[in-house]
Amino acid sequence: MSSIILELQADTLNDNVSIKSLLRKAYAIAIKLSVEDSKQWIEAEMNGYESGTEVPMYRQIKGALQAINPVRGPIPVQIGDDEIEDSISVFHFRQSIAEIEDIINKHSKGFLIPFSGAQLASLQTFFQEDYPFRLSFSATSLVPVVDNVRNTILQWALKLEQEGVTGEGLSFSSEEVKKAHMSTNINIKNFQGVLGDVTDSELTQNLDMTISESNNFEELAEYLSNHNVQQTDITELKQAIESDSGIDSTSQIGSNVSSWIGSMCSKAASGSWAISLATAANVLSAGINKFYGLL
Repeated sequence: MSSIILELQADTLNDNVSIKSLLRKAYAIAIKLSVEDSKQWIEAEMNGYESGTEVPMYRQIKGALQAINPVRGPIPVQIGDDEIEDSISVFHFRQSIAEIEDIINKHSKGFLIPFSGAQLASLQTFFQEDYPFRLSFSATSLVPVVDNVRNTILQWALKLEQEGVTGEGLSFSSEEVKKAHMSTNINIKNFQGVLGDVTDSELTQNLDMTISESNNFEELAEYLSNHNVQQTDITELKQAIESDSGIDSTSQIGSNVSSWIGSMCSKAASGSWAISLATAANVLSAGINKFYGLL
C-alpha cells in the first residue's frame, strides 16, 4: 500500500494538483498525527485568517498608494519616508487560499482595495486632501502566496519522511504518531519565512477588541488607553463625539471625530504616540467603528 506522505510530496510537485486538494490531504495527515500547530495553519489557509489572528509574512503584500482626483483620475502618492510608506501600503490578505486563487484568475489586469471609514479619514487628514485613497495591486501580486503555501506543504511532507513518518495508505502507526509529537522539526510554524515574527513589526495589524457594545464610551476609552492613548487625547475624543452628535445617514463619521483621528495619526507619524502609523490607523478605525456600531 502506498504512503500518503509520499503521495503528498508527489502532488506538491505536480502543478496540475490544486492547492485546495493539497491542503485537504495535508489536513487529514495533521488530524491523524494530532499535530495541532500544523493543523491550525492548514485550517487558516483553507478557511481564511480570522480578524485579530496573526497573518503570515507572505500574506502581507505591498500595493501602490493612489489618490483619486475627480478630474485627473488616479494619482500615485509619493511618500518620502519608507517606514510610513510601508505602514500605509502593506495590506494583510486574510482570505482563504481558494479566494486568493479566485482573485488571481479573475483579475488579470490587477485589482484595487479602497480605504474607508476612519482609515480614509486619517489618510485625508495626513495628506491634507479630500480625495478617496486606495491601494492598487498587480495581477501577479498574490501568486507568491499560492507558491509559498505549496512550497510549505512540500517542506512539511519532506520533514515528516526524514523523521520516519510516512504512513501506510491513510493510516499511521502509534510509533509514527509518537515520533510526530516528539519531533520539533515538523511544526509548520517553525519553517523560516512561513509565519515570521511580526509581534512587534511595523506591519502588525492585529487588534485586541474589547468593545462589546456600541455607544459605550467607557469601553472605547479603556480600549484606547490599552493602546497607549493618553487621557487628554481620550477626553478630546469624547468632546469631539459629543459635538458631532453621532454619524450621518451614510454612516460617515463627523468632522470633529475625523479631525481627532487625523491628529492622532500625525502623533503616531511623528513618534509622540508610541505606536506605528499603520497600527494607529487600525486601532482608531476598529475602535471608533465599533463604538458607532459600524462593525
